[in-house]
Amino acid sequence: MLGSLTRSLSCPGGFQVLFFPAWESTLFRTFPRGSREGASLEDLDAALPIIEKYKEHLVAIGEVGLDFTPRFVSGETDKENQRNVLIRQAHIAKRLDLPLNVHSRSAGRPTIQLLKEHGNVQPLRSLTLLILETDGTSCVCPPGVHKALLHAFDGKPSVALEGVKAGYYFSIPPSIIRSEQQKLVKQLPLENICLETDSPALGPEKQVRNEPRNICISAEYIARVKGVSLQEVMEVTTQNALRLFPKIKSAIRP
Repeated sequence: MLGSLTRSLSCPGGFQVLFFPAWESTLFRTFPRGSREGASLEDLDAALPIIEKYKEHLVAIGEVGLDFTPRFVSGETDKENQRNVLIRQAHIAKRLDLPLNVHSRSAGRPTIQLLKEHGNVQPLRSLTLLILETDGTSCVCPPGVHKALLHAFDGKPSVALEGVKAGYYFSIPPSIIRSEQQKLVKQLPLENICLETDSPALGPEKQVRNEPRNICISAEYIARVKGVSLQEVMEVTTQNALRLFPKIKSAIRP
């Protein structure tokens, strides 16, 4: 795991986005034997030196989050393990002043609440130790994640609006045209919306491979629902993305 992370981050040219593809706190992957595998606090501790080494090249921390889908979670212990890892990931992102790309499934409210209050969930001593381990300084960050993108959010619109109040963004995939989350787009301010494809998943047609070009489908749907032009949706969502991920500005050609 650590070897693949190092190889990914050391790729020449451009900025790299930090992913925990095999360490996600939420996606307990089911293997033929029925075992579960996901992120652990030990995994994150082992990754910290690598993260520190390449921190200037990182755009975001993700994809992280909570997945309380019954087939992946057998009880409160599993949920608590996920929460603890997400808290640690949030602390790392906050310490490095990076946004979080957040996944939530069947856990909309717990995810938003944790992001807003995570500094109070983990004892202050643990947070201080994490900071001391990374660069030797003694800096205590205030509670709460301030920069986050909620990817394909499946929670209630009322819960999403709590995230809007906290300054979070929500990305809309092409699957919105067939999704039960269409009410979400109606209630979210355009100023808090980004576009995504999540290719090859979450395409406009079920069980059909999604492609990056389908991002236009998301934009067109949002324009229709909001009663604004496609151009306005493209401009506003682009500025939202640049505001959330400022490091990508230098990678955009005029």
